[in-house]
Amino acid sequence: MHIDKNNSEQIALYLRARGLIYENEYVESVEKAGEGNMNYTLRVKTSDKSLILKQARPYVEKYPSIPAPVERASMEAAFYTTAALWPVTAAHLPRLIDFDEEEHIQVIEDLGEGRDFTQYYLPNRPFPLKELEILLDFLKALHTNSRTSKMAPDFTNMAMRELNHFHMYVFPFDGQNGFDLDGIQPGLKKLAVEYLFENEKLKEKIRLLGNCYLTRGETLLHGDFFPGSWLQTDKGVFVIDPEFCFRGFPEFDLGVLHAHLIFCGMKWEEASIHLELGYPDHSLQLMQAVSAAEILRRWYGVAQLPTVFSIQEKAEWTAFLTDFLITTEL
Repeated sequence: MHIDKNNSEQIALYLRARGLIYENEYVESVEKAGEGNMNYTLRVKTSDKSLILKQARPYVEKYPSIPAPVERASMEAAFYTTAALWPVTAAHLPRLIDFDEEEHIQVIEDLGEGRDFTQYYLPNRPFPLKELEILLDFLKALHTNSRTSKMAPDFTNMAMRELNHFHMYVFPFDGQNGFDLDGIQPGLKKLAVEYLFENEKLKEKIRLLGNCYLTRGETLLHGDFFPGSWLQTDKGVFVIDPEFCFRGFPEFDLGVLHAHLIFCGMKWEEASIHLELGYPDHSLQLMQAVSAAEILRRWYGVAQLPTVFSIQEKAEWTAFLTDFLITTEL
């Protein structure tokens, strides 16, 4: 069954069959909840409550031509269930109400109207440091508790990691990928040819990072810790969309966070200092290497962001990032 925002009657029958609404409760409205990349997500308002329905389909919702494993729904549900056991992480996650494994549908607490942190990609919108402290506290609690707790399932999530690995560490650096970079921004293909496609030393470092990403670790990671996964609401700051979660190395979550602080206008060293102060127990070089690769893949890969960087700024950053990766020991 595919849930559909235009079929409120089907949704009402589904929710009633799952015991999630009363017999005399009716659906008042159904609308898309946000602009997520991976899944089909709806806000369903009934005469009694409001719920979020999230369905994983066998493709990426934003890019239907890209296949994606439906098992990501069970991984996300398992993440919510596991992280809800720890007070600090539980305080910043929506509550999982129901999970239908057969239809790959999660029913999640509706946090109400809010905005994700992609608003801070815009110029002259400084990233709020109080909220950054909350996000770092969340990561510390997630990472620390997961290393000292026995968990089931094992959070291998290999199918999702292989999908992400391709788009992070393979596709953006392949000169034969056929991606129209100049259609994204004139001059971008020239930069890719100069700095990425023919740079064998860079490709070797990217390969090493990719191998680290695919290697099992001891720490439960969110796996996609960027502004689209953080919400500001009247109830506080929340973290959502952990379908890429896996057991790995903590510098991956931190490195992705670091990269997106750069996208939000922070300087490289400024972002590093904030993360060092807020989460001191990690490898700075590995975190920064993950960050460098994340920035490059966002500019030269499919998963583009609503950021505003001139081609000259991208040229300067690309030169710095590729040099950093080549000269950094991993």
